[in-house]
Amino acid sequence: MRIVKIKKVFNNIFQTINILSLDVVAGSMMTGIFACKVLHVELHFWWIVILVLAVWVMYTADHLLDAWRKKAHASIKRHLFHYKNIRNVLPVWIAIAIACIVLSLMMLEKDIIYLGILLGICILIYFGVVYFNKEKRPFFLQKELFIALIYVLGIWLAPIVWYGKNPDGTTLMIIANLVLLAWTEGILVSWFELHDDMTDKHMSFTVLFGKKTSKRFICFLLILVFVFSISGIFLMGNNPTIRLAFVIELMMGFVLALLISLPEVFSKNEQYRYVGEASFLLPGLILII
Repeated sequence: MRIVKIKKVFNNIFQTINILSLDVVAGSMMTGIFACKVLHVELHFWWIVILVLAVWVMYTADHLLDAWRKKAHASIKRHLFHYKNIRNVLPVWIAIAIACIVLSLMMLEKDIIYLGILLGICILIYFGVVYFNKEKRPFFLQKELFIALIYVLGIWLAPIVWYGKNPDGTTLMIIANLVLLAWTEGILVSWFELHDDMTDKHMSFTVLFGKKTSKRFICFLLILVFVFSISGIFLMGNNPTIRLAFVIELMMGFVLALLISLPEVFSKNEQYRYVGEASFLLPGLILII
C-alpha cells in the first residue's frame, strides 16, 4: 500500500513538471550545453538563463492559446490545467517574457538579438496561421516539424554566432539529427494522444495522417537518426567530442524507438511523455569530456 502511494506521489510530480513544460526547459538547457561543447565555444551563464526562459515562454504560450480555444472542454490535461489556472499562469508568463526580453537586450550581442527577433517573427506568423486559419491549414504546415525546427535552431543560434564561421558538414549532421529527434518525439506524443487530439479537434500529425502512417513515418525518421549517428561514430568521429555527440544522439533514438515498440507499457500514466522528454536530458552527457 505504501509503495502504491509513493508511486502516486512520483507520478503527480512528473505530471506537474510535464504540464508546466519544466522537462522541456531542462532538456533545452542540456542541449544548449551540448551545442557549445560540440562547437568548442564558451558557455555563457546569462545565455543559458535567457534560453530556458525563452523556451518556457514559447511552450507555455502554445498551451495558453490551446487552453483559451478549448476552455473547460479541453480533453488534454495540460490545456485544461492552463485554462483552470490561467489567472495564475498568465501574470507569471508576462513577467518571465519581459524578463527574457530585458536580459536579452542587456546580455546578448546585437547579431544574436537580431536573429532572435527574426526567429520570434517566424513564431508569431506561424501561431497566426495555426490559430486563426486552423481548418484550412495545408498538410505540409506541420506543428510538430515547426516546433522541432524552432527548438533546435533557437538553441544553436547563439553558439553558431560565437563560433564565428559556417559549421562543417559533421556539425550540420549533428544539428539535423536533433531536428529529426525533436520531430519524432512530437509525432510520438500525437500518436499516443490521437483520441484526445481528435476530441479537441487538435490538428496533430497523427490526426492528419492516421495512426498507421504516423508509426511508419516515426520508424523512417528513427532509421535516418540511426544511419546519421552510426555514420558519424565510425566515419566522421575525428575527435572524442564529436564521436560522443553522435553516441548521445544514437541513445536518444533508441529511447524513442523503445516508446513506439512498447506502447502498451508507456501509455500507462502518460509515461511516453516523461520518457520522451527525458531523452532530451541525454545531451548533458557531453559534459563527461
